[in-house]
Amino acid sequence: MKTGVILISHGSKLSSGNDGLFQVADMLRAMNRWDMVEAAFLQLAEPGFPEVVKKTVESGVDRLVVVPLLLFKGNHVYKDIPEMLEIEKKKYPQVEFIYSNNIGADERIALIAADRIHEVLVEKEYGSGQRVEQPQAIVDESFEIIDKLVNLESVPDLHRPIIQRAIHATGDTEYAYNLIFHPAAVEAGIRSLKSGGNIITDVNMAKAGITRGPVENFGGKIICKIAEKSVIDEAKHLGKTRAIVAMQQSINEMKGGIVAIGNAPTALFELIDLIKTGLAQPALVIGIPVGFVGAVEAKSALKSIAVPYITNT
Repeated sequence: MKTGVILISHGSKLSSGNDGLFQVADMLRAMNRWDMVEAAFLQLAEPGFPEVVKKTVESGVDRLVVVPLLLFKGNHVYKDIPEMLEIEKKKYPQVEFIYSNNIGADERIALIAADRIHEVLVEKEYGSGQRVEQPQAIVDESFEIIDKLVNLESVPDLHRPIIQRAIHATGDTEYAYNLIFHPAAVEAGIRSLKSGGNIITDVNMAKAGITRGPVENFGGKIICKIAEKSVIDEAKHLGKTRAIVAMQQSINEMKGGIVAIGNAPTALFELIDLIKTGLAQPALVIGIPVGFVGAVEAKSALKSIAVPYITNT
């Protein structure tokens, strides 16, 4: 079945005011999930809805999803678009028309609004245009900005610098609200580092983001085996991911240390299994894998282990 998508919005006499709809259509096309993605306007701009329906039908679509790219419900959503749809259905009875919900009061819209608020506040308060070139001055100013953007007064003292560092490293203020700490996590991490524990990471990118000095001063090492030949060869032989095999081959080095998973859900799943079977004995697990497949489930499973952990929602 060939599926087409039509994004429909109000339209503006000002041509630049219509660019956004075309840009969103381009973004959806880039996902390669539908056979066609087109933009249409209700009024004041071209192309109009009937014209775009005709174009998509003539291209051979069997199913047409109409998406009102309108923030809130109003006459356009309740009346105008449904009436136009009925007319088009009669013209093209062979096509299945599906009318989606509008954007609505979605939490993701609130997050975008929050980003815009933060952007304008930072620009207003810190957009002097002055260049700051001293490393410590840059860090100090960054933390001042973070303190302006998020309120961490109610956060436990031991958690606060970790949250600040996470925001500083990523530019994402949501870490102020979505990091989850096991009650003993920070203390376990401090003890591990002071006793010379290693830090094991799932990928070299995570390893590169860790400052070596403090770890090595206490006698520890930062270790990532993802690119080692033995890991690559065994992963190919077993038909498993390198992240899984790297965790298996790091069991000895992680004893009493910290394991930081910043990329692969499969690495975190494997680590959890190794801990539950008693083969792996880290002092702390930092589990913040990414991706659409397995990340949420892996982070949920992490909360079931007895070892202290830090993760996010």
